Amino acid sequence: MKTGESVQNGIRRVISEQIEQSLGEVADTNLDRADTIHQVRKRCKKIRAALRLIRGALGKNYSKENAWYRDAARRISDVRDTEAMIETCGALAEHFDAQVDRKIIRPIRLRLETHKNTLMEDTGRIDKLLQDFESAMVVGHKRLASLSIESDGYGAALEGMCRTYSRACDAMDAACDNPTPDTFHEWRKRVKYHWYHMRLLRDTWPTVVRARRDEAEKLGELLGNHHDLCVLRAWVLNDPASSAKEEVFTNFINHVEERTAQIERESKPLGRRLFAEKPKHLARRFAIYFSVWSEED
Repeated sequence: MKTGESVQNGIRRVISEQIEQSLGEVADTNLDRADTIHQVRKRCKKIRAALRLIRGALGKNYSKENAWYRDAARRISDVRDTEAMIETCGALAEHFDAQVDRKIIRPIRLRLETHKNTLMEDTGRIDKLLQDFESAMVVGHKRLASLSIESDGYGAALEGMCRTYSRACDAMDAACDNPTPDTFHEWRKRVKYHWYHMRLLRDTWPTVVRARRDEAEKLGELLGNHHDLCVLRAWVLNDPASSAKEEVFTNFINHVEERTAQIERESKPLGRRLFAEKPKHLARRFAIYFSVWSEED
């Protein structure tokens, strides 16, 4: 959001930019198709975060628009999910040592790379998925100009930011009280939205909000790594070829669980600092930021 820009214009501009950039990435033949899918899925997450920031001002339109971009990204998720598990294997190998990589992690990684290659070799399917994604984004872009936003003041953005923050606080409490893949995944999603909102609102007080944005990004990456490890663990447990060699299988799962537990320990103190304020106190503070910012030239 820019100084002097209305909420309506700012959100429309942000969403329009993300759609246009996603269309450019789909059309870019120099990009690897797996990279294209990764990039455009991130665009959809940013669009959904922008919509969530003004959720109250969108009324019934919020559910429709949020589902539109969620579903557009979901249709192309399988390739990215496999790529993320390969990256997670690499990060796991880096965390431990090379000997562990050769004996435990490498066989699993090779299985995933074979699976990814199989997916990517079906170029007709990949091209069709990206064409469908492109069509969905074009439709969304055309609809954007007439999207009804009921409030033009910063109250709508303040309400959306605080609602997301409150849900992140609740998700953190649930994850700390009952640490499971699902509770940590829910916390991760809420932290990501808060991070995106701090990016959108960073100019309300750049020094302070950017510091908060950076800490939210750090926590989001930690929780993202936790989620990726949980997804990888579930995939290995359900893959007959990966579980056939009992010693390799058992050692791999043990290392995944060890790293997952470590991330849980690291994320909790960071989260407690980031979400220390009560939502109403954060709302009061940011209301002042908004007020001062709106008076600046």
